[in-house]
Amino acid sequence: MPFFNQKKLEELRSIAGGDHVFLQKIGETYIAQFDRKFPELKQAFDDNDPEQTEKIAHLLKGASYSVAADDLADAFEQLEKEAENGSLENAEQVLKNIDQSMTEFRKIWLDAFIGKNPDAIQ
Repeated sequence: MPFFNQKKLEELRSIAGGDHVFLQKIGETYIAQFDRKFPELKQAFDDNDPEQTEKIAHLLKGASYSVAADDLADAFEQLEKEAENGSLENAEQVLKNIDQSMTEFRKIWLDAFIGKNPDAIQ
């Protein structure tokens, strides 16, 4: 199950001022960016391209932090650091973990803001 940073979630909720549609759009924007960039990240790994892996991991790390998905952000940071050092040794497992965490993120975020179950994110 994804780990959400409660302080950041509260900041997002405060910014939104109770507007669930706004929060839903934030999540949808993140999911859309992930869906565009994650295949590129996997391709960079498959191509053994640490430079491209680092760039995309950095981008997705920041996006993950912005939606309080700290576990995903931490995984992207791990990839970024490995790639920065020219290594992709652990990247395959990290990519699998990210993919699994993202599946859970989608369910939880969408349940919280589309399903109107604000308790889904704890």
